[in-house]
Amino acid sequence: MHQFDFYCLRDDDFAKPAMLIAEKVLINLDKLLIIAPETRLSDLSARFWCDKPDSFLAHGMGVEDVSDFAPIWLSSISQDNPISADYVMLTYGASLRDYSTFKRVFNLFDGSSQIAIEQARNQWRNWSSHPENLCRYFTQLETGAWQNTASNAKD
Repeated sequence: MHQFDFYCLRDDDFAKPAMLIAEKVLINLDKLLIIAPETRLSDLSARFWCDKPDSFLAHGMGVEDVSDFAPIWLSSISQDNPISADYVMLTYGASLRDYSTFKRVFNLFDGSSQIAIEQARNQWRNWSSHPENLCRYFTQLETGAWQNTASNAKD
């Protein structure tokens, strides 16, 4: 079974929710591949190192030789997974054709963009059409908290 979690963001700040999800993945000692456009990778990397004054999220990207100890990898393509991550996060409209190597997919999208919403709907229809896949939809509240507002789970 594969799990797909859709996160409808209130704006286009992908770094903050990406960091929150990454921290939860790391608690379980799992590894996370984050897919973003090449033009956004440096910004995400900087935010992972600097956003929190008391800590950072160790990660690697590109040609860095840190895959032996980096629990998070930033890339623009899903095939670039030197850490053998079981979890993948899609940001900034990134897509994923082959999800077979991942246990869980986090799909973060800008809820203020009609194009991003339509892309997420198409991905939901595609992935949820397979009965073995669990899809869940989370909406970001004004407080910043997340509310699970939809699921294809059979009770």
